[in-house]
Amino acid sequence: MLPSLAHLALLGLSLLSPISASSPPIELRDPSPEPEASPSDPLHLFHPNPRSLAPEERHPHPHNLFHPHRALLRRSITTDPTTVSGTSFDFVIAGGGVAGLALAARLSEWSNVTVLVIEAGGDGEDVQQQIDIPGYSYLHSLTNSAYDWAYKTTTQTDNLNRVMNWPRGKGLGGSGAINGLFWCRGDSTEYDAWASLNPNGEQTWDWAEVTKYIKKAENFTEPPASVQSEMGMVLNASAHGSSGPIQAGFSQYIFSEVANWIPAWVNLGFTAHDLADGTTHGVMITPSTINSHNQTRSDSKAGYIDPMPPRSNLVILTGQQVTQVIFNGSTDASGNIIASGVKFQASSTAASYSVQANKEVILSGGTIGSAQILQLSGVGPSSLMSSLGITSKLDLPVGYNLQDHVSYSMYWNTPQGTYTWNNLSTSSTLQAEALSQYEANATGLWTYVNEAVGYPSMTDITGSSSAASTYASEVTSALASTVSNVTSWMSLPSNVATGLTAQYKLMAGWLTQNIGQLEIILTMLGNGGNQIGIQVALQHPWSRGTIFINSTNPFTQPAINPDYFGVGYDIDIMGYGSEFARTLAATSPLSTVMTSEYSPGTAYTGDTLANYTKQNCGTEYHPLGTCAMLPQASGGVVDTNLIVYGSSNLRVIDASIMPLHLSAHLMATSYGVAEKGADIIKSKYMATAVSTNSSSTTATPGKATDTSVTNANKAASSSSTLSTGAKIGIGVGAGVGAAVLLGALILFCCLRRKKNKKAPVEKGWYNPGPAATGEASGAYKEPAYAMSDLPAAPVAPYAHQRTLSASPSVATMATADLMTGTPMRSGSDYDMGGYARGGAASPYRDSGDWEEENRRGYSASPMGPGQGAPMGHGGQQQQRYHPVQIR
Repeated sequence: MLPSLAHLALLGLSLLSPISASSPPIELRDPSPEPEASPSDPLHLFHPNPRSLAPEERHPHPHNLFHPHRALLRRSITTDPTTVSGTSFDFVIAGGGVAGLALAARLSEWSNVTVLVIEAGGDGEDVQQQIDIPGYSYLHSLTNSAYDWAYKTTTQTDNLNRVMNWPRGKGLGGSGAINGLFWCRGDSTEYDAWASLNPNGEQTWDWAEVTKYIKKAENFTEPPASVQSEMGMVLNASAHGSSGPIQAGFSQYIFSEVANWIPAWVNLGFTAHDLADGTTHGVMITPSTINSHNQTRSDSKAGYIDPMPPRSNLVILTGQQVTQVIFNGSTDASGNIIASGVKFQASSTAASYSVQANKEVILSGGTIGSAQILQLSGVGPSSLMSSLGITSKLDLPVGYNLQDHVSYSMYWNTPQGTYTWNNLSTSSTLQAEALSQYEANATGLWTYVNEAVGYPSMTDITGSSSAASTYASEVTSALASTVSNVTSWMSLPSNVATGLTAQYKLMAGWLTQNIGQLEIILTMLGNGGNQIGIQVALQHPWSRGTIFINSTNPFTQPAINPDYFGVGYDIDIMGYGSEFARTLAATSPLSTVMTSEYSPGTAYTGDTLANYTKQNCGTEYHPLGTCAMLPQASGGVVDTNLIVYGSSNLRVIDASIMPLHLSAHLMATSYGVAEKGADIIKSKYMATAVSTNSSSTTATPGKATDTSVTNANKAASSSSTLSTGAKIGIGVGAGVGAAVLLGALILFCCLRRKKNKKAPVEKGWYNPGPAATGEASGAYKEPAYAMSDLPAAPVAPYAHQRTLSASPSVATMATADLMTGTPMRSGSDYDMGGYARGGAASPYRDSGDWEEENRRGYSASPMGPGQGAPMGHGGQQQQRYHPVQIR
């Protein structure tokens, strides 16, 4: 959930001034030979007990400016597109948000694989406080800033013709860097529904699988026992992960009024339990993405990127937007088109660049961004392509199946003297004092975020099981006509309508089950005064929307139409939810602090309440489904391997693939999707025979050799305003590239004679064939080995201190390990199945001495001793570790 824009507007709050670009640089200390600091070391960022340090020993910046690897870490993040353009990486990821950075970290664990992330927004260094301090996300939000895409919907016909704001995070960490920090997952029945909607998929996406990967990403910390007792918390540590990169914890400061939340629900007959256990029906003080050890936000950058040792095989480019996937016109043996790379640029008037993907292009741009990139690339409804003059590459229903949570808040007056967020929001003096306290010992008001939630079922909000059954019967009897109406309103393709029918049947069944139909949130931020609010959020919308480009200009916002309240059931359920909120507020002990309804007011009922809801509602910031993981016959865009149908090596890995909505915020599930997606990719490239030759290498980017990429780059260069010197440099580079290409062709011919084997088919690699040689028996086959059948992995390499251990890279795979039990050195050579197109030459070379770096405390191999990716026939030429040179 992102903070409410209405709240911010009413409070008249403005963003903090960003750190000045002209500020003097902070002097960095030389790397220490011993990167592990002692508990008394004031420079150790993630001190096990920051409160034990004296104020003068603490640095106010939540990220350690004196990290021994910080200089090298920063060098892997660049804003200079020329350092990337015209090069080649094994994996190119579009989007550095929640899923994108998680994928980048996991894939680059194999040190001889190169990974590039291209992110449209900044790195967050200029707004660090607004990202890291939990309470700032509400009172000093980054919405409507440079870190917000600031989308708007089309006119919402069934929501009073309103045009509504749709904030989405734009920068490293994505929406996870600017949202409300909620860490929760859906009901087991909802994830099992994903699996039932994909009955013949190669991969399983049910509760057991998804929650396993959420736990893999999670590092859960319980609050002190005294806090649990005071707030009535019921926690189940076994339902959470304990060694993942993303810290899940609780606010250090919690308003005393929150202690009334759980008892009031219990008095209404609900059960207090840990909602991560597979049942969302009930009440909880839910975790947030807060590092309990220093009370900072734990987003994908802080969790997956900042703690890692130097990796020359990972480059993150910021300030550049991926505008198109490049296809080279070739296909694999099954006729699937091959993605060669991507084009990117900073703005519509800036120079355009291109980069080659040797193995895969992965879209992690989110529900809006990924759909937009696909459509701009000719992957989408053919009618849309032809209307814009775009050559259709794949006719797929990209942009349909859009689903979003819609919500609004009701407010109650409080007794005189009640302490709420209003006290902090209206006092600059108190804000300054609270900030000093936060910087001194990571405590106080700025650590607080809303965490009190509950999920009532249809039976709960209608008042009885018979009322819920009656409503469900009416919905079921009208199901066919509802599908027909939505198909007509939204011009759904027949396969999308087929998929919608299957979804509606599941949702109709949920109306009589103990599944949360609404999320009810206690908010301590009032409606411009000292009120306490209850947010009512629809969890299973019946309305379906679309996202379609309306221009070939990638910098023109697409048409976003969530079609709020297009299906009348949605406003019905919201109405029931509003009455439930009133009942809850009138229940002891909550009634002692919520004394009288402030807005909308008790006079609002029925149609007047529905109208008020529509006037004041907005997105709960949880859009999904535009690149749905469904069978093609049901309107799917990607298969269960997350590969775009009809493509060989183009994947989508983010919330857009989720086929049906959940009774939960989407952040934890998005991490789960990314973690599982990374394992799917790793299992694919592990399916090669293991060589006995072993050497420690770290791959670096090579030169682009695919003409579809190099020609795109030349075309962009010719239309740019590059200097003559720069153009000469490009010409020289092209000459060198041609020489490298000629040499590579000669080498390829030689190796071809030696191998004398059939080349593997892209999608067929999921079925490696006899002896795991990589030979394929066709696309879309069940894998020869199931991921769940492979040996269990060792402990993941993340600890509470947020430092990487020396665990082997493959050890982070949740369900798969090497197909051999023989340990190999990290960074061992391996074969990528014969699909690599990049050359060995790389512009990312330092003159630094590897041995000197190792002596001074750098990691000789990014993951330390242990296993690297599996080695294949012949291997690659040995490369030495070279930190990335970013100008």
